[in-house]
Amino acid sequence: MKSNTTEKRKKIEITGHLEWQLLEVQRAAGDMQEKLAEARSIKTLYDRSASSFQYGQMMDCMVEASEYAERLTERLRRLVLGNTYDSLKKEEYCFKLVQIHEIHIAYENHILKAELPFLLPHRKNKYTDYIYKPFFLALQDWCMERQKGGKEIPVYKQAIVCFVHEYNQMLPKSRIRDHDNIEEKQVVDALGTYFLLSDNGLYLDTYHTTARGERDCTFLFLMDRDRFPGWIVKRQPPAPVSKNETDFGDGISTG
Repeated sequence: MKSNTTEKRKKIEITGHLEWQLLEVQRAAGDMQEKLAEARSIKTLYDRSASSFQYGQMMDCMVEASEYAERLTERLRRLVLGNTYDSLKKEEYCFKLVQIHEIHIAYENHILKAELPFLLPHRKNKYTDYIYKPFFLALQDWCMERQKGGKEIPVYKQAIVCFVHEYNQMLPKSRIRDHDNIEEKQVVDALGTYFLLSDNGLYLDTYHTTARGERDCTFLFLMDRDRFPGWIVKRQPPAPVSKNETDFGDGISTG
């Protein structure tokens, strides 16, 4: 009798927690829809007047909608991972996450390269889980595949990680951020889990550079410190990028 009562309580607790998670997901979805509707209303005004102020307001709404979308994704992901008890299905889901986010990892000439199809957020942005989880899973999957194939998994003792922040050249240069305002901790933590002896200042240096390309993305290059001079010399020097340079569309600098 006791065991039946205990099982019923557990089911009620699980059901209650699941209900709460679903409500959180619906709330995030509703917030996102509201911001998108507000952005569309402002865009209608912008189409009539082409006001830089209205453009800035519209982009602010789009940024907020995007943040809500990221929260929605993270909550849905947590709901699935927390309530899927079939290990095979959970493994398949994690693999799909890596594919969906199109995170690519490569290793050549003792240099680890990672391509992230997004720009890293501002360092004051409190919500960065949408970067860490998919990137962590991508690195985990890459290491497992290397291990299965009997290939080397590099470990760096005295290392440097180079960030190449690539901005869509068709969008205003005012979007370009100062390097000291870019959040890098989540990415460095993920790299440190698999490839670094330590990520403190004695063992790891960081380097940032900005370029313009066909889309927003971030490239990471992890290497031994003594390989950095040769790597930087081989890179084609990008054209100087200034966010104050005249460009189409007035925007508000993201700092």
